[in-house]
Amino acid sequence: MDIASKNLKKLQTEKSFVDIFTDLFNESFYGFIRQFNDHFLLLEHYNDDGLFNGIVVFKREDITRIKWANNDLTSVYKIINKHDQEKNIESLKIDSIEAILKSVNKAFKHVNLHIQNIDNGMCIIGEIEEMDAESIVIKEFGTRSTLDRGRILFAMEDITRIDAGGLYENGLLKVHKKKN
Repeated sequence: MDIASKNLKKLQTEKSFVDIFTDLFNESFYGFIRQFNDHFLLLEHYNDDGLFNGIVVFKREDITRIKWANNDLTSVYKIINKHDQEKNIESLKIDSIEAILKSVNKAFKHVNLHIQNIDNGMCIIGEIEEMDAESIVIKEFGTRSTLDRGRILFAMEDITRIDAGGLYENGLLKVHKKKN
């Protein structure tokens, strides 16, 4: 087993609170490693205030650094909140991009797909309408101000990160449900 996988397994088994960096996209994420394989890593995500902020699935090739056991992480860990998403997180499959998308959409009733190689801040939040190995169609949840429900088609290979169940996404879902 390589050093990276050995340490990921240790961090997962010991339930260590970590900080994952994707320097290409200038991002950092706190949380617990819940699953990983050669291609993907699933993080139970918490924000800087220790609030549960859903899940993040990374392509392992985009992860540049992982920190653990420092003062900053220890401080945030002490204020972590409880959440009720354990069953949803356990049900997620990370065998392939298609399995991730299907299981996340089923568990959380939405996906937040990041397209960072095209635009670092680009993400699409919505429900999967259809997909195959090359393409995906999403019925978008527009912003809170527009509440637009348009559809968008794009290439699966452009997806750089998959999130769901976060504070923003859940707020957006509530606003959209009130509209209906």
